[in-house]
Amino acid sequence: MKGVEGVRLTVIVEDTVDEDGKARGLKPEHGLSILVEIQKPELSLLMDTGRTGDTLLNNMKTLGVDPGRIGVVFLSHGHYDHTGGLKGFLERLDRPIPIIAHPGILDMKLKYDPHLKYIGPPFTRGEVESLGGVMILTRNPLRIMEGVLTTGEVERRTPYERTEGFWTIKDGELIEDHISDDQAIVINLEGKGLIVVSGCAHSGIINMINQARELTGVDEIYAVIGGFHLTGSSGERIRLTVKDLTTLNPRFLYPCHCTGSKAIKAMKEAFNERCKPPKTGDLIVL
Repeated sequence: MKGVEGVRLTVIVEDTVDEDGKARGLKPEHGLSILVEIQKPELSLLMDTGRTGDTLLNNMKTLGVDPGRIGVVFLSHGHYDHTGGLKGFLERLDRPIPIIAHPGILDMKLKYDPHLKYIGPPFTRGEVESLGGVMILTRNPLRIMEGVLTTGEVERRTPYERTEGFWTIKDGELIEDHISDDQAIVINLEGKGLIVVSGCAHSGIINMINQARELTGVDEIYAVIGGFHLTGSSGERIRLTVKDLTTLNPRFLYPCHCTGSKAIKAMKEAFNERCKPPKTGDLIVL
């Protein structure tokens, strides 16, 4: 698989912000949105849109990001904190734009917190399409361009990476939601290895990385970025995840959003300066 050159990732929305970011007017918000820019071949992709359009657009303006230069949107899965800013973003455009996601992104998404709550996208497909969003919904991996693709629906192989605590409706019955729509972006960085960008990694960050390696035929992992969904996880799951990450040996880890402080601490202990949790407004140049 041919690689790309010159990758920049700007964290548009994340749960945290440092004092400098606050002073500049950046707003943190529970959720995630990352701008992925590739120099050669040229690509500007928005992965996820955070929780609200107000925060997304405020931070884009503050960071000098022009919504009009973004060519593709990728939605990692159908939870509100990754899809909520989409309508606001589309309202700023005057042209159609591809929106890549899994067909299950529009399924019913529920959680008990502590009572039953809807946690899915705050829009219908019709609303998105009326604003110029061209929804490309596919379960299989999708090549966005040479060297950049989606994982497609992630095969669940790692025994400890279970998806729990989420619910959906199927055939009129309440059942567990294993969030089959959860995907990641995979980038082959020429001469360095793979970059895996996850939204929440509900399907398991180790499962995602292994699928990325199989799809591309590239074993080396250069960087893993995004939410790893280890907040509230047992110490054993965190231990096993860090152990497997150590075996996979990515050059850099950038855990954020739903990864959780305990897991991030364990990753810092294992990877030292190679683990760099990003905040709202941070620029990662790879």
